[in-house]
Amino acid sequence: MTENRVNLYSLTDTITPWAVRAAATLGLADLIAAGTTTLDELAAATKANPDALHRLLRYLSVRGVFKETEPRVYALTEAAEFLKTDHPAAQRPWLDVDSMAGRIEGTFSSLTHSIRTGDAAYPVRYGIEFWDDLATNPDRATSFGALMATHASYFDQVVQGYDWSTVNHVVDVGGGTGALLTEILKAQPHLRGTVVDLPGVVEQGRARFEAAGIADRAEVVSGSIFDPLPAGADVYILSNVLHDWNDSAAEKILQRAADAIGTTGKVLIVQILVKDENDNFPDDPARLMFITQMDLRLLSLMAGKARTWREYAELGEKAGLQVAGSTVIPTGQTLLSLRRG
Repeated sequence: MTENRVNLYSLTDTITPWAVRAAATLGLADLIAAGTTTLDELAAATKANPDALHRLLRYLSVRGVFKETEPRVYALTEAAEFLKTDHPAAQRPWLDVDSMAGRIEGTFSSLTHSIRTGDAAYPVRYGIEFWDDLATNPDRATSFGALMATHASYFDQVVQGYDWSTVNHVVDVGGGTGALLTEILKAQPHLRGTVVDLPGVVEQGRARFEAAGIADRAEVVSGSIFDPLPAGADVYILSNVLHDWNDSAAEKILQRAADAIGTTGKVLIVQILVKDENDNFPDDPARLMFITQMDLRLLSLMAGKARTWREYAELGEKAGLQVAGSTVIPTGQTLLSLRRG
């Protein structure tokens, strides 16, 4: 094959991504790391067809994910380490096709619909809107909440990157299972916190707060982020929330936050931002690929959108808010603070 044809194949190959997901779903990396290394042992442990599993492992060994050290005996490569459940990058949950992640990835088969219309592909693929699917299927809501909790790698940077010294009460709007709020309250013993999200997700926060020893300072509120929010807190966090929605819906969410903060509170948006011509973000190819890929994911799932600093500032202005400060933390997220204009 010519070089250009090979490059095109690498860009359009759909077998490898799903083969890696099959390995992640079966937990092969965990098993091999624990000493279950032969084909027969792996087939028994995963209840897989031995011949089919052999063909999967043979292909993934050719692709450098696993290594066949002896005939039908396998070891992990550096790439396969990322498929382990305990790897700090927390990639395995996002590759498990038996979880909500598999349903999310399946949406991309209808991406062309989103490109043609600007609408979400999820309801075309599954016959129901993304958020309605979570609201009516508790197991999927729980699975999605667990996926969101894997974002914990940047939580400590949010804690360190914002001045909490004058804050007494923080509300995490659309905060899922309370993972981010837990880290904030653990690091700031003077704070009280409230997490607001849908019942199927947010109720998991109670157990999290108990386990972290902060239940006396943390409250769970079940509700929609489009409903009036608990009023009077000092900071309302919107972490990885606004990018899930189109401009009209994002403006409504910001308006709810603006209504709740009173005259002295602030809204803290936590997002990875798209770079525009005036931004001073570093030209990092990995960051650029991540944000543009995420943008298409948001489009296909719920007609959401990755935005620039200025686009968020404009949405804030429509809700009566103005930018009070902005910080880029080491993990790439921007902490964008808004207050009443």
